[in-house]
Amino acid sequence: MRPSARLAAPFALLAGLSALVATGCGESGKSSTDTTATTGADEAYAVVADGKADNYYSSVAAEFEVQGTLPVAMTKDEFNDEAKRADLVSRRLTAFGLYLTTYVTDKFRGIDHDGDGKISESEVFFHNEGYGGFHAMVRNYSVETLDVSGDPSSGYQVTFTIDLAGPRDLLSLVELKDTPDGGKTFEIKLPKGATVDPQSVPRGEVRNFDPAKYSGEIETIPCQIERLPDPGNAYPAYDQFTADGVYDLTLFYGHDYNTARSDLQESRSAFELLVDSGFKAPVARFEDLKADSGVFTRTAKANGKDVTIEVRMYHSDMFTTDRKKQHDLAVSELVARDVFFYNGHAGPYFGFYLDEARAATVNYLELANAPFTKKQQLVIAQGCQTYSQYADMLYANPEKSEDNLDVITTVNYSYGQGTDELLSSLIALDSAGNHRPVDFYTLVGDLNSNWLNDSRDVFYGVMGIDGNPQMHPYANAAKIGEKCKKAADCGDADGNVCLSASIGPKLCGAKSLTEAACPEGTQFKFLARGATIATGACLKK
Repeated sequence: MRPSARLAAPFALLAGLSALVATGCGESGKSSTDTTATTGADEAYAVVADGKADNYYSSVAAEFEVQGTLPVAMTKDEFNDEAKRADLVSRRLTAFGLYLTTYVTDKFRGIDHDGDGKISESEVFFHNEGYGGFHAMVRNYSVETLDVSGDPSSGYQVTFTIDLAGPRDLLSLVELKDTPDGGKTFEIKLPKGATVDPQSVPRGEVRNFDPAKYSGEIETIPCQIERLPDPGNAYPAYDQFTADGVYDLTLFYGHDYNTARSDLQESRSAFELLVDSGFKAPVARFEDLKADSGVFTRTAKANGKDVTIEVRMYHSDMFTTDRKKQHDLAVSELVARDVFFYNGHAGPYFGFYLDEARAATVNYLELANAPFTKKQQLVIAQGCQTYSQYADMLYANPEKSEDNLDVITTVNYSYGQGTDELLSSLIALDSAGNHRPVDFYTLVGDLNSNWLNDSRDVFYGVMGIDGNPQMHPYANAAKIGEKCKKAADCGDADGNVCLSASIGPKLCGAKSLTEAACPEGTQFKFLARGATIATGACLKK
């Protein structure tokens, strides 16, 4: 789902095509980002004295945990039947997640598709604009059952937690009440006794339900809410991406049913970026690019070894006569590549919107059963409100977990902005052709600082990075403390440093984001270039 050009973000919600709004959720433009940068000389680094560097990270969004208790209609026999009890609880919690999403997600009237200056009834997306709306999205499959209890006389209930993401000041936006234990509560309203089949969620309720207009009986569920801590910074697993000598990335653009066809604009922009960045294109012109044209290639070095960077690109118009091929190729690329971009319409309880008739759509439930392996991967789900369940459905796959998969998602509506910049960062090389790894804080921060994403509160974030490397992926820890004349003497020139912390010979150090990643017997120091802290490193004590 994308507004205007395309609505995309951690929460894309509408049912059917009208539920998807505009894919990509935004305008597109050619990136001027250059993937080639010059590595700073070793002499440019200076060790920063202890206590002179602030440990500070800022992001536009945070994750929150909601806890509540729901009554569940069931008999004593159903309660004692484990399978039946689990099914009834699941349906109740799915309903709660749906109506919590309805409350916190942003709403907009609709889109003037025909350009007549007004939004007709057929162009209306939300019928509950005045209800809630806090730039937030629920992580629907994060729900956990803490306890199921009760008896036939008093009834049964389930106590649960569920996560949502929103602006960092969300607790000041939602109407909250203090609890005796110092917590905060807010109220969620839903049709009394509502249950929803988790395999068939009525997405349209997100844009239609308003308790003030609902004619049936309403139940009110008080919920506690607290902000969860931010994870530490880390790198994508570049060392594993490049270990086999091929670093491969796929860009899969979903169909944009808006007249401007942002999908074609954005894929053309990526084509031009790759060519301008020194990649050998499989065809001379974007117009000639077909599904079977082949790959964009560029040679590079990573961790001192030769690597071929391969980029594949697909868009809807390549498959006009074979939508099954489009669907199947999207799945096969998703499970095979080091990095997979989906850029298109999306939303809660949806998936990948690949063609206008939805013949090629990859349903979000398919992700849990796709033929993944345990290889390390990064998936970018650049569509409206993909925070909702895209990562969790991938993690539901038996081969995937936070140990081998990181997922970048959006909380609000996405406008397709930042794909070129993100691609440039992931394939960035220095002037000598060495790959230059970029950390997650930078990747996500750059997406959020894009002028359109910033002005429209898109809120990009990443899931699964707790176990990722915090030491530079090409750092050579074994060389720390050895004499050197230049960084390349220590290993990869981007992952290592060669400097002296005081008067004496230059010694090797390994770049790192945190002290915790430094090996025993070493010390962590921030390194400055001029008056600016440029990186951190593990150095000999």
